[in-house]
Amino acid sequence: MITSAIRVLNTLLEGQMRVRDLAKAVGMSYRRTAEIVDGLLRQGFLERKDERVGLASTALATLFRKVSKRWDAVKLLGDSREEVLLLVLLKPSRIEDLQSSSRLSYRTIRRALVVLMETGAVREAEGRYSVVDNQGLQLFLTVLKEEKQRRTVEPYAEVVYASPGTILKRVPEGKSAKGSLTAFSVFSKYGVELRPVYAYYVQPEGELGAEEVLIHALIFSEGPVELTDCAVFYAKNRDVMDIGRVREIARRFGVGDTLANLEDYVRNLTVPASERFLPWDEFAERSKLYGVSPEDMLPPVAFPDLMDELSKRVERELRVYVLGGEAMRIRGLKRATKDVDMVVEDAKKYTMLKAALASMSYRALREEEFTRADKRITPSGIFVKEGFPRVDLFVGSICNAFSLSSSMKGRCELKEKGKLKFCLMSNEDIFLLKSVTGREGDIYDMILLASAQGFNWRIVFDELYGQERETGRHFCMDLLNSVEAVERRAGIRAPFYNKLVNHCIDYAVIESVRRLEVATLRQIRELVNYPDYRLRSRIKKLVREGKLADLGGGRFAISSPKC
Repeated sequence: MITSAIRVLNTLLEGQMRVRDLAKAVGMSYRRTAEIVDGLLRQGFLERKDERVGLASTALATLFRKVSKRWDAVKLLGDSREEVLLLVLLKPSRIEDLQSSSRLSYRTIRRALVVLMETGAVREAEGRYSVVDNQGLQLFLTVLKEEKQRRTVEPYAEVVYASPGTILKRVPEGKSAKGSLTAFSVFSKYGVELRPVYAYYVQPEGELGAEEVLIHALIFSEGPVELTDCAVFYAKNRDVMDIGRVREIARRFGVGDTLANLEDYVRNLTVPASERFLPWDEFAERSKLYGVSPEDMLPPVAFPDLMDELSKRVERELRVYVLGGEAMRIRGLKRATKDVDMVVEDAKKYTMLKAALASMSYRALREEEFTRADKRITPSGIFVKEGFPRVDLFVGSICNAFSLSSSMKGRCELKEKGKLKFCLMSNEDIFLLKSVTGREGDIYDMILLASAQGFNWRIVFDELYGQERETGRHFCMDLLNSVEAVERRAGIRAPFYNKLVNHCIDYAVIESVRRLEVATLRQIRELVNYPDYRLRSRIKKLVREGKLADLGGGRFAISSPKC
């Protein structure tokens, strides 16, 4: 709230006044005072009687009067402090969390918190800030927040989620509303027919994919029926969704844990607070109504040993590199796997392996049979056989991202069966590869890998750096999203987490400047959602390293083509 508006309110605490007299009392022009009064009238703080204005008989104005007796209203609500107060009202938050939820800079938030703590309205514990336990203040802020939302949305709309850039709301079915339909209102578009009693909207209007629709539905869900409907939607559309993107959107909206629970629920794994969902059998029945086989969601049963059978079909000596779930199964880290991922070094070896699979009655999937997840990892071939695991074959590069590097080969564990030499990739390399595949169950597998005896986090980070240098591509953002998901679900924190965040910031800054050609700090921050102090520090480092050129006047450009 602007300071001059608070001065007007403070002056009117003593009683009603004519606008002209009010202008003299606060030391402003009549025109400016009239503009402020009109705004406060619309907000519900003031009311007009005859030619006089005064505090309204609304809950908002009444609570303001009460709060202003305890706190200095200018220090409490002036400038950006009102927005910061409303943010910390929701839950105890770090400064970084507040910045990601707003359009305020790190310095602005920090300054606001210093003043708010001086007033005693905000307290800090273990780096997190919250509104003090005062019923009057909390009630005033709650009403103020609701009034601000009311002016943004329709009077009959119920706001369920609000941030500076996004509002999720529901309205009675049949009522018009601003924004785009989302969540349960558009489930039918994705093959799940529902008849919701509300219409669900996201504001402002925009183009939505299945990923956004699912996360919005999770936010709107209030009980086990809605969450189970979300699970059915997930099961129906998992082959067309980008699971990595789903997780990123969930993290941004603060429902990462809910999504993780949903992923475990559809696979009939143990879920914390299982009462939040319907019994799994009911999910299975609902899924069948929409053509989804719930059994396909379950962790696989044990398969015959593929490597034994392959070794009998290989005509000449053949070396293959085994990664993913099959390598984990052979090491005893998991019971079975639905997919066997293997990579060979050249086209000749690929042809040999393909022929061996064909002799076992495997057939190659046509490209039009590929799911969205398949297209994301782009194997050279996908081979299937009833009762056996699916086989994904790669030549040279893996998952459309990583190369079969010499360091990866050097860490492999060699196994031999006749003419077949299969090399199990290290747990660390499998962890890194799983961070980019976006497959179902990857996070669960990554937890198993990180928990395995002798797991070396440094190998993961060093291989990431090496791969990015060798391929000229960046996978750091995928790895960051995955290690954050592992930490949320299992409490396992990668020791290189802060280094990885810095690396991701460097990459994002370079890419944003490259995109704009010449960029200011403000423009960079609009594209790179990290605190100002961290951005400034990384930009200075990039300038010292010669990767960015400081053009003066707060402007930056690329000085080197590589990050």
